[in-house]
Amino acid sequence: MIVQTPVEASPPHVDLPMTFPHVTIAIPCGTMVHADFAVCLSSMMHSLGEMPMSIVVGKSSIVADARNMGLDFAQKLKADYVLFIDSDMTFPRDALLRLLVRNVDIIAATYSRRTAPFHFLGDILPEQPADVPKGLLEMARIPTGFLLVKATVFERLKRPYFRFRVDEEAGVNIGEDYDFSDRVRSLGYRIWCDPSLSKELGHIGEQSYKL
Repeated sequence: MIVQTPVEASPPHVDLPMTFPHVTIAIPCGTMVHADFAVCLSSMMHSLGEMPMSIVVGKSSIVADARNMGLDFAQKLKADYVLFIDSDMTFPRDALLRLLVRNVDIIAATYSRRTAPFHFLGDILPEQPADVPKGLLEMARIPTGFLLVKATVFERLKRPYFRFRVDEEAGVNIGEDYDFSDRVRSLGYRIWCDPSLSKELGHIGEQSYKL
């Protein structure tokens, strides 16, 4: 099930151009989201002023299917960009703008694993090209928990856009995020990461407390 919520314009709090891209925020989830995520989303939406926005929710226990549901709805809304945000993330109110102003096809912020060892998710290209934009890193693979993609990227991908893959030679499953990374890079797209924003993202987990 997909729920689309139009966002009413609020007084602008940032300086934006006269013409705004339409951004659809696609949230894959089950039947509930984390309260801290909801607070972050509300704060970010309030800060965006008159930018045309929509929020869609893909409900499925299979995260790849949930992402595809959200994307299908974003395409029906004719969005210029799709921002995928997982419902277990926290982020600053200016996070979308910091990615959007880069004006690239695919850009994300990464984040820590929720279990030890708590290193970041994604694979940085071992040798950064000379033309890397200032303040960004080029990635071989990136997680999709906070990922901004131009809608035109999906015009070159076959459905399903997000899917799991099995690497039989290595005997491992490839998640829908890394499979997406591999496929778009094979088409010539470059994947960028904002390491500064990445330090401000939170990945909500669970902790069992005992005496």
